[in-house]
Amino acid sequence: MDISVIGVSAEAEELYRYFLRHRGEGIGSVRQALNLDPDTIEAAAEVLSRLSLLDLTDRHRVVATEPRIGIERLVEQRLNQLNMEIRRVLVARDAIASLVEDQRHGENSTPVLDIERVEGLDQVRQRLDDLGFFSYKETLCLHPGGPLSRGAIETALPLDTRSLRRGLAVKAVYHPKALDDPFMAAYLRDVVSLGGQIHITEDPMDRMLIFDRSVAVVPINPKESSRGALLVREPGLVSQLVTYFDGVWQAATDLRDFTEPSSGAPLLSDLEKRVLAVMATADKDEIAAREIDVSVRTYRRYVADLMARLGAVNRFQAALRAKEENWI
Repeated sequence: MDISVIGVSAEAEELYRYFLRHRGEGIGSVRQALNLDPDTIEAAAEVLSRLSLLDLTDRHRVVATEPRIGIERLVEQRLNQLNMEIRRVLVARDAIASLVEDQRHGENSTPVLDIERVEGLDQVRQRLDDLGFFSYKETLCLHPGGPLSRGAIETALPLDTRSLRRGLAVKAVYHPKALDDPFMAAYLRDVVSLGGQIHITEDPMDRMLIFDRSVAVVPINPKESSRGALLVREPGLVSQLVTYFDGVWQAATDLRDFTEPSSGAPLLSDLEKRVLAVMATADKDEIAAREIDVSVRTYRRYVADLMARLGAVNRFQAALRAKEENWI
């Protein structure tokens, strides 16, 4: 049985039972009889005294209260507390009417577009970190300018790595001048090797980030992105921005095809080669994903892409064709 519900801990119960069995003994005798340290004994004794289960007037001759009296009193006190709590909870129903009135007022008020203005570069970066951390599906990015700063790259790569290892899709479109910086080019290759998808286009495009196709981030002023950003959650507007991104993405060129065009075997990332290597040997996707240290979702996305590029109807055939075409 458990009497902790009336405020008696396991140690206090053990001490109470001891003095019920050994009437008239003192606190000093407890340590030899029970496997409790002195501090625990003192704390338990104080609790029992406060609950009127022990009389510590003479600590050399402790008297335990009769259980039918002491425990029954504590049960009644606890029931009274619970009844008071139930009454307080029931009173909360009285708030329903006023809350419904607030709801009605909100429904009748003029709707406001769900667009948040965030000013200052530091504030924008913090909000982007938060949005990236809580994303669960994908991140879409259009970057019309030149290369990122080295500090921005050092910040972005761990975030991209975390997202990709969680199984998120990362798709970004950059302008060719972003590749002029060797650090930026290396960063984009690292993203691709981790499972991200990078496209390149010389066509004009607007800067934006879209998280899970539900939140879009665009600059307040496209010509001065450092001024701040607008966080758009309005479904209709976000849908239009996603459609715009998809159009730019489809018209752009894959980073590998842009940097190393070849009429021979396609350029494969290290991760794609590892996926091909385990496709014909692993019995389950979970095992294959664990062998190459990626999420199951990322592994399956790569498998589907490679099968489509190879024109294979199953994974074993894809692995065979990859060897025939000297892809691996």
